[in-house]
Parts: sequence; C-alpha cells; structure tokens
Amino acid sequence: MQKEIIAGKVRIIIGKDEAAMGGISAEMMAEALKSAAAAGKKPVLWLMAAPSGFAFYKAFTTLCRTDGELAALMKKTLFFQFDDYPVGRTDPKFPITFRALLETFFFAPLQEVCGRLDTIHLMELKGDGSDDAVASTYAKKLLGLLDDDACFVAELKGIGMDGHWGFHGSETPMDREPGIIKVPMKGQNIHQQKIDWPQYFKTDADVPKTAYSFTVSAFMKADFIIDNVPQASKAYSVLAAYGNDRILNDIPSSALKDHPNATAVLTEKSAEILCEFREAHVQTGSPKISRDMHDRLSLLWKEPGNPDAEKENTGIMDRVLKKLGFI
Repeated sequence: MQKEIIAGKVRIIIGKDEAAMGGISAEMMAEALKSAAAAGKKPVLWLMAAPSGFAFYKAFTTLCRTDGELAALMKKTLFFQFDDYPVGRTDPKFPITFRALLETFFFAPLQEVCGRLDTIHLMELKGDGSDDAVASTYAKKLLGLLDDDACFVAELKGIGMDGHWGFHGSETPMDREPGIIKVPMKGQNIHQQKIDWPQYFKTDADVPKTAYSFTVSAFMKADFIIDNVPQASKAYSVLAAYGNDRILNDIPSSALKDHPNATAVLTEKSAEILCEFREAHVQTGSPKISRDMHDRLSLLWKEPGNPDAEKENTGIMDRVLKKLGFI
C-alpha cells in the first residue's frame, strides 16, 4: 500500500520502487493531458531529461500502447526540455546531453508506438557563440505557451542532489524573472553528475563547466507538475525539500510547495529518511533529525579520492539543515 504525506501544497506519494513511481506518474500525466485536451486546451509536455525520469518514460510509452486516445494525443502535444549542456550534435560528448537522453530513452520508443512526432522542440546548442541566442529564442517560444490560456503545460521534474530544479541551483535567486539562464556546474551538482554518468564523468574536470536552464519562476508557471525522485542518493534533497513547509533559495525545488497543482512521487528508497523524520517528529515533537539520519546523509557525499570536496559538500548540507532547523 502506497503512503502519502503533504508538504506545503504538494501531495507526496511514496511508491514501493522505481517502477511503481513511474507507473503512478504516467497514469497521472496521461489523465491530466487527456482532461486538458477534452477541455479544448493545447497540450504541452515539458520534460526533465535524467535517470530520475527513465521509469516515467517507459511507463508512459507503455500506456500509449494500450490507450489509443493517449497515443493519438501525442501527435498534437508539443514537447520541450528543461535544460542542457552547451554541446553540439557533432561533439563526441553529445551522448551526455539531455537532447540525446530524451531522444534515446523517450522520443524513440514513443514514436515506435505513436508514429512520427513532428512537435518535438529541442534546444539545439552547439557549444559556440550562438548558444545564448539559441537559448533565448527557445525560452521565448516556451514562455509564450506558458502565458497562453489556450495551452495546458504539464511538467515532469526531478530534484538534484543539491536541490536544484532543472539546473537552477542555489547560486541563482528563486525570484529571478522567468527565462533561461547560463549556470555554473559546481560542488554538489558535479558530485551528482559523476554518480549518474561515471562512464563519461570520471573526474570533476570531465563535467561541462556550464549549462543552460530555465529558472524556477518559469518552471512554476506550468499548469500541472509531477516531481519524480527514485534514487536513495537524493535522500538529503528530498528531506530538505519536503521535510517541512519552508521554502529556501538553497533548495530551489522546495519552491514546488507553493504550486497549486503539483504532486511528488517518490520511492521508498528516496523517501526513507524523510519518512523516518516525519514519523519521529509526530512521536516526539522534535524538529531535529537523529544522529543516525545525519550520518547516513553525510555518506551521500563520500568521495575518498577528493576529501576536500567531501568536506565542502557535507558542510553545505549542514548549513542548509541548520537553516531548516533539522540539526
């Protein structure tokens, strides 16, 4: 039996595992898109591209195999991405881009079921001086849809290990105007990229220095948002985002708690410490995490080959947990 809790305005569903998370999210997204289309709205699907989304991609594609109405709707749906690295298609590192991930793990399987989709819009960065203009044009197009009452924009997001949303991290104010920003890749975020893609990012230097991302204020303009976080490695950012009702610039994904139509779907692994903390808080009334919880969270930043980075990343975590009143 799945568990549910509330943080701010967000309903949080905790599925047993990654497959359950993907299935729940796909069903919810399919219903939202079909309901919007039935009401005469133009459907727009705005997608993260990351391992956090893989279970959703698979489950949603499977739904399209058995739901002719949903499959047909995909032909009318506009598809957009969140963020990407400034890497062009001819670059040997192109497989690390979110364009490549979406094409490989979502769009290709989906088109096998639904037929060719001519409504896929990707941010075609090249890694040269044209990228700022490409990103700006891309943002203008999507922001126009977000402001169009005739459109229904449904968003699938995740949470970074450092709490980022897209690649909008703590270095960017959450109240920055809606649009696209060029952000530095650093610290806890680099640590996550090496965990997610060890075959490409063996060292910090292998991770691109910058990335383009929509801002939190833009993400919040979506009509409907689902947050998917399957990994145990996200236990800290899940706790920081959903442990209480507070919104912190340090954890950009915490802003989701102020969205009127958002659901987070987690797994037992990603939500383990969050649930332990919530249950202990109910029993004892204490807003503090236990020493054991803190020790387990600290292990997420373990990096034997780089003790300075480990110390820095753990220190950042502790400062955020203190702001939240958890330690």
